[in-house]
Amino acid sequence: MIKVLIVAMIFLATFSFSGTASTTIRPTVSLDYEMEPEVFMPGDIGTITVTLKNMASGEIYVEEDDETLDMNAYIASGSLNGNGKLEILDQSYTNIGMLGPGDNLRLTFNIKVKDNVATGVHYADLKIIGGSNMYDLNYRIPVKVDERNVKLIVSNLPSTLMNEVSTISVDVVNRRPNDVKSVIVTPYAEGMTFTPSDYFVGTVSEGNKSTATFTLNTMSCEQEYNTVSFSASYFNGDNLHYTENTVKDVRIIKQSPLVFTAIETVSAGNKYTITGDLNNFGITDAKNVMVSVASLDGLEPVQPYANYFIGTLEADDFSSFELSARVTSGNITAIPILIEFRDPDNAYTAISQEIPIQSGTGTGTGTSFSVKNDENESSTGLWLMAGIIAIGIVAVIGYSWKKRRDEEEGKEEKEGYEEEEYEDWEDGEITEDIIDEEEFLK
Repeated sequence: MIKVLIVAMIFLATFSFSGTASTTIRPTVSLDYEMEPEVFMPGDIGTITVTLKNMASGEIYVEEDDETLDMNAYIASGSLNGNGKLEILDQSYTNIGMLGPGDNLRLTFNIKVKDNVATGVHYADLKIIGGSNMYDLNYRIPVKVDERNVKLIVSNLPSTLMNEVSTISVDVVNRRPNDVKSVIVTPYAEGMTFTPSDYFVGTVSEGNKSTATFTLNTMSCEQEYNTVSFSASYFNGDNLHYTENTVKDVRIIKQSPLVFTAIETVSAGNKYTITGDLNNFGITDAKNVMVSVASLDGLEPVQPYANYFIGTLEADDFSSFELSARVTSGNITAIPILIEFRDPDNAYTAISQEIPIQSGTGTGTGTSFSVKNDENESSTGLWLMAGIIAIGIVAVIGYSWKKRRDEEEGKEEKEGYEEEEYEDWEDGEITEDIIDEEEFLK
């Protein structure tokens, strides 16, 4: 901050005209002052720089009616008084010397605002002692003190987080009446990872704000309550200051943002083919997503899909995949699947999930799956067909036996009837129905 003050510093030079008249020549000296920082905080150290300039122009000596006038300004000393509120760290300037026409002189004073100074305007008394015919100068320089600090506001940190990668924004609000420089925001939370670990904001103008953005990784956090804090450092002038910590309590839920759904496992002998969908349940995009069969004794990834590249999986989106594996030994009850991806800051992240391979259907956390076995289904079909054929054969045999039995019984009844009829004929006991039949045949 530069303050300009034009001060008439009187240099007395006298010369004679014809008669008894006399004229006084008074060159003007200007005074400017500059303060850093522009506004102090209690305990700050800064500088007040005073610039004196001889406003006379032309030659050092002026000839007037055979009189030679000296246009130099002689300054004996300069000092600053803090009046009990400000501590002056430098001694006074002495024997400063001549200030010629058009020349300037800078006097710098280091000052400290005492720790208990209240917000407001306080004054430092400047005293310039002139030599020869120069008058002395006293001037009060205002020093403004303001204790207001920079404030951090966390705008989008949810109170509940999953095992995920999320983006956090922190607003740096400068409530001071002057600019602050070299602002750095630092986050901290036990068990969590922030990228970057520190965010350089730079200069924040008075009454304005800037935003620091972090990527928060909670992939490895256990289910628990945790505390996230943010702090910032900055310079007011050459004085390093820190903001108060901004603290937020969050709850961590042990749930991955990348979730399997519609999982189906088909086996042919000891080979398994897994198909399904991978869903992004998180709030940020996952880049370079790839799923693969993880390393496990007794399990071997096989082609054509030992791994499957999905690419970018946007938030609230899904993609299908297919994997193949062969069980070579041991009692494998689940196939481990490795999910690899990069967060918005290109940091590598990997998580793993297991897909059961027992026959039947079941559900897991965030996963639905069904298991089919081609070999078992084929065996079941063969046994079913064999059963149907066997039932058919038994039915045919039974029907044939029943038919033969019915024919034999019918034949025996017919033979018995004819024999009885013949006996009745011999005995002359032919019924009327039989005689009528014979007559009809005739």
